[in-house]
Amino acid sequence: MAMTPVKEIDMQSMGRIRQASQKISAFLHQRLNGYVQTLTPLFAPRKVLGEYMESAFKDKVPGADGNFIEIEETYKSIARDTFEIPAKLITPIANIKNQIETYPWEYHYSIADDAKRPVIITSPVRWVLSYGGAYNLSDLLDQQSEGEMPEPDDLKQLMIRSLTLRKLMDLSPSIQQMLEDLRFPVRVETCDATGAMPIVVVSADLPTFRPQDDLIETVIQLSGKAVFEELIDLDAIDSLADPFKAKIQTLIG
Repeated sequence: MAMTPVKEIDMQSMGRIRQASQKISAFLHQRLNGYVQTLTPLFAPRKVLGEYMESAFKDKVPGADGNFIEIEETYKSIARDTFEIPAKLITPIANIKNQIETYPWEYHYSIADDAKRPVIITSPVRWVLSYGGAYNLSDLLDQQSEGEMPEPDDLKQLMIRSLTLRKLMDLSPSIQQMLEDLRFPVRVETCDATGAMPIVVVSADLPTFRPQDDLIETVIQLSGKAVFEELIDLDAIDSLADPFKAKIQTLIG
């Protein structure tokens, strides 16, 4: 995960930038959800897992054997090394509904290198792309912040959904290309909370930053919650590149 830059600002500036960031973020998230819902039929998990997933359809899916072996090997490694839960994967696995969710990308951050005080930082321009489920990355981060132990079954379902979507994206470069053409590039990332578990993240190419730690700490003390949202760098918006224009310019030399 790329490091978020730090920019020193005062409380008055933060209020103005924060309000603008939230408006931009809401607009972008609404637009992204519209695109994703239109593309949902392309995300069918059975295209990856075939007969290895519970389904009303019984026909074999070409490549499902190899896909499942790859997913199973990665699943076992993450279950054992990151979460220390039973690594056995019984087939057929529970049905994964072809229902795509997007929710803000979050990560733990420690103020002044104090690991005992993790703050959950949210990005206004990055979203996790995930098959719908009762338990997601945000729930895991909340539990870890509270010192709670996640249920093994919750972790299992989260891993399977994440690994299946990652594999589908690998097999479907056209989906990635469409989203990138719509100015929402797709990347696969990891975070400390999930070890090597791949997380599909969709971003808007707008630069963000965190203010200095003492300002974050002031906001946390005022709100009473150890959460904070990155801010969009409004000064950098005018210098954003146009990938489509750049590609056309390349073609004509």
